Amino acid sequence: MAHILSQSLLHLLTAQLSLLGTNYVLKGKSKEAEIKRINKELANIRSKFKGDKALDGYSKKKYVCKLLFIFLLGHDIDFGHMEAVNLLSSNKYTEKQIGYLFISVLVNSNSELIRLINNAIKNDLASRNPTFMCLALHCIANVGSREMGEAFAADIPRILVAG
Repeated sequence: MAHILSQSLLHLLTAQLSLLGTNYVLKGKSKEAEIKRINKELANIRSKFKGDKALDGYSKKKYVCKLLFIFLLGHDIDFGHMEAVNLLSSNKYTEKQIGYLFISVLVNSNSELIRLINNAIKNDLASRNPTFMCLALHCIANVGSREMGEAFAADIPRILVAG
């Protein structure tokens, strides 16, 4: 089941990256070439996140999407979590979708970012935008932390019954 989910996410991210105009084929001729290419890309993304210039939502989405893609290829990701959380406050569906996807896959339930994530989820559940509400509910179901359960135990049944 996890393999099927990974393959589905990989296809979604590949499609998302192609829409972003990114030719993102990482599979090298050898494992060493692939690792070298990935390390180069990770260094580039890290420099973009730490750069002097603030990134717009589109650029954040593109780099967070690349990080998620690299993770699904089997490599560790140790940065970009805060940028994904920042995408949750966007009013654009695609930016919010990539933020929630990254959080659902890469943030563990013990992360110190859970409170920020919970605040973003509360805002989306209160927005009455059905698309944003679905993204938030999907994230709650995937992360499934005790803190999220306690924070949204009263809200979720009300939302589901209200339709």
